[in-house]
Amino acid sequence: MSNVETYNPSTLGPALFPYSQAAVAAGLIFIAGQVALDEANNVVAPGDAYEQTKYTLGRITKILAEKGATLEDVVQTTVFVTDLAHLSEYNRAWSELFPNHKPTRATLVAGLLIDGLVVEVTGIAALPGA
Repeated sequence: MSNVETYNPSTLGPALFPYSQAAVAAGLIFIAGQVALDEANNVVAPGDAYEQTKYTLGRITKILAEKGATLEDVVQTTVFVTDLAHLSEYNRAWSELFPNHKPTRATLVAGLLIDGLVVEVTGIAALPGA
């Protein structure tokens, strides 16, 4: 019996690659890299860091909700942007969705796998009640 539970919320649509959207272990929720893809895996707001950050954090909100958690339970994040020019719009959206709670964060410049995507976020959240 595994001590790891993986899950894929149906509201996100199918994953493009062989992975789980999230896993629960040791009282934590580990969130796979999330990007601005709609339920049909179309890029949302190509090239727009502000809109993609909001959409991506919306996907994370859905993942967390499946286990009774919220963005307030997020402990650590790693964010990938394709260009430092996107940083101000990314930070603007981030601040709107994390107005008071500020999880730890590392931000890196990296290429993303699908044209039009400019932001990817992965993270770890505390499982409520654990």
